[in-house]
Amino acid sequence: MRVGIWLMVVSCAVLNGCSRIYPPAAFVNFTAPIYPDARPENCNVTLLTDPPTEPYEVFAQIAGYAGSAEMSERMLALIKANACEIGADALVLSSLQHGAHTNSDSIYPDWVTAGEGGGEGERFQHWQDKRYNVGQRALALVYKKNISTRATQAEKSEK
Repeated sequence: MRVGIWLMVVSCAVLNGCSRIYPPAAFVNFTAPIYPDARPENCNVTLLTDPPTEPYEVFAQIAGYAGSAEMSERMLALIKANACEIGADALVLSSLQHGAHTNSDSIYPDWVTAGEGGGEGERFQHWQDKRYNVGQRALALVYKKNISTRATQAEKSEK
């Protein structure tokens, strides 16, 4: 009888441990030595699908993860919150990725990974935490005019 109870307790613990759905998370990886001032919480970050008309710099990649596709909206909200926190003016989102393995060779459009304002043309590393089933990445852009404007405002406030 005791063995049966212990087997039931152990199997419940194992099954619950394997089926845990983790809440969304987002992480920032700076890819250039550009550190704009933080923007207000819940700022309006533009989601770009085409190249912007003004010069820009790509300075960070934000990786978001969620335990299920139903949590993708909360994951996107975390990506945007991180973008505001690091001072991004715009984001270029990758498509929603399911599973642990994806091809990172064409994760972003070529206009953002090569050419004017887009860095050295390199592709970005991709790693997906196995605890999460869904992932999405975003490149953070800052407009060049805002880099100098924010630096000037910071100098004035120090005086």
